[in-house]
Amino acid sequence: MPDDATFSEVKRLLEAGREREAASHVQWKESTTLAAYLERCFREQPGDAWLLDMLCRELWRQNDRAGLEIALQLPAEGRAETMKAAWQVLVQARNEDRADMEAALTRVVRGGLLSADFIMLFEREMASLKLLRLLDTVLEAAVADETIGMSFAALFTRRACHRKQWEVRRHFARWIEKNGEAAAEPVAVFLDLIGDLREAAGIVPELIAAHGDWMQKHSATYGKCGYALANSGMQVETAAWLEGCERREDMKGWIAANQVSALWHQQRYPEATRVAATVLERNLKDVAWDWNASAAAFGHALEGRTSESSAAMARITGESEAHAEFTWAMELSRSVLRALGLPAPEAKRVFQEERQRLALVHGRLSSKLDEEASAQRYRLALEAIGRHGGFRVWPWHRRLKSTASVNPLKGLFWIGGVVLLCMAVLRGCIRPDESNFLIENPADSIELPKDMQDRPGSATEIDKLMTAPQARPVR
Repeated sequence: MPDDATFSEVKRLLEAGREREAASHVQWKESTTLAAYLERCFREQPGDAWLLDMLCRELWRQNDRAGLEIALQLPAEGRAETMKAAWQVLVQARNEDRADMEAALTRVVRGGLLSADFIMLFEREMASLKLLRLLDTVLEAAVADETIGMSFAALFTRRACHRKQWEVRRHFARWIEKNGEAAAEPVAVFLDLIGDLREAAGIVPELIAAHGDWMQKHSATYGKCGYALANSGMQVETAAWLEGCERREDMKGWIAANQVSALWHQQRYPEATRVAATVLERNLKDVAWDWNASAAAFGHALEGRTSESSAAMARITGESEAHAEFTWAMELSRSVLRALGLPAPEAKRVFQEERQRLALVHGRLSSKLDEEASAQRYRLALEAIGRHGGFRVWPWHRRLKSTASVNPLKGLFWIGGVVLLCMAVLRGCIRPDESNFLIENPADSIELPKDMQDRPGSATEIDKLMTAPQARPVR
């Protein structure tokens, strides 16, 4: 086996999609190409489907057809055999070996499990080769005769969901009965996509009623069901489904973040803090790590637990994708912690300063925040500062007024509009038969020179401004 440290780093880079860096690392450490390194590793571990997949991907990217043929002739065992057969389909498709390819594809979709990442690559490459119609035909046939493998059942499900054909779920009962745990893959794909489209209402509750006990047993379906409910705005249902998630051995940070958000929605802040804090205690790092750290910091700060809140804040990495609700919680925590770190008499001054700062922060985030929820958490934060300082937070303090940047041109347009309106009202008050009421003797009036009658500000010009279409403000 090659050097473990080198292999671990190469695997990390490849799984992150950083192939060039992986190739450079191998060149530096092993003085060879990435393809040669992966081939050597696979020869030593012929049952590792991931290694074979990475080797074939590298050769495919390099358009090394000869290298691919050699790789697909290497001995393979277990799941690597299924991976080998799937890659042979892609090679035959690219070589336009239609007859052999169709027969191989028919066998592959009925085969064993493949990684979800490979299935997506398989679909993408079939699309680039203009073979999606054939792929759909083969998948439908395998579903009809109930022989489809669960990895390709997930592909069949995803393609149906993209067309919003939610009735694909009618196959789940049979897939679960026949394939057991493996059926979690297509069911999880269904939940993920219906969550993306925010259409869980009326469909996911029905799915829970039919298969809820089974879905609770499998990490993928359990977590994705929570996501589908949460992203569809079904916060009460989310909290009920994910109840006790922090006690599960298979708990993930992103699952906990969905539960935290749902509990916040119901003003169950101590429970949300416990869930988020568990993520930190168990070091469950994933894409939602910063969200949970912010939630734990916020909950501890509200209760006056300065050391715990500061420790949670210190664990924020800045690597998670921005999320307005959790960013707002982090900023509120920062304000409360600043006050808690000072003697009580100083808290009133900090209170006023932080109100101004938070108004600016809220102005930047307001378009992505739930107005009622963000205002409520703001009030809780102010009350925590007030408790520490021993002063009362009055109702007018609790009103959240965002200070957002405003385009200065917008004010000018309003002023111009008011001026024009006043001039129009003034003109309307002058009846035609009284148009000379300001001049005692009309004969004494002096006619303006022709070149001055239409200058800006004259009655003619004002008429033009009043009747012309108004430009929209620049935003």
